[in-house]
Amino acid sequence: MISLTPVLEHLQTKPAAFPHAWFREFGLAAEYAQIDPDRLPLPALWLVRAADKSDELDVEARAANITLGFDAVIAIENIRAQRAGETDDVLLAYRDAVRTLLQGWEIEPGVTPIKFKGGKVLEYSAYDIYWADRYEFSALITNYLPDPGAYGSLNYTGAPTL
Repeated sequence: MISLTPVLEHLQTKPAAFPHAWFREFGLAAEYAQIDPDRLPLPALWLVRAADKSDELDVEARAANITLGFDAVIAIENIRAQRAGETDDVLLAYRDAVRTLLQGWEIEPGVTPIKFKGGKVLEYSAYDIYWADRYEFSALITNYLPDPGAYGSLNYTGAPTL
């Protein structure tokens, strides 16, 4: 499979013309699962894997064309604004900046460029806003290993028992 770490690293540099503070917190799914909303430095961004789809599996070559999806979860403060809709405009600016960095970017050779697929609200509260934008890319995966041989027995290694 393909790691999302290079994607996260690609997003850590603030675009030169971006008018707001860049993300203070970055992470992948494990970090997203451990967030404490009361102590979270916002704005924040996490990449969370979504469903993978497999096409054209070649059993003999152990290869498959895999479409990998992930969500870019953006969290910002729901701040009191001077005019109605201002906070939504700030969220839109973050979404657009992330989309601009990802749309058409190639993670590595042989992988199709990343495509924006849409987004959805995760949570709007009095204090913060969480939004998830879906992205996809495809790759030919050929590193599947052959099935192991039949189970024979356990080999005692002499390791101490607890």
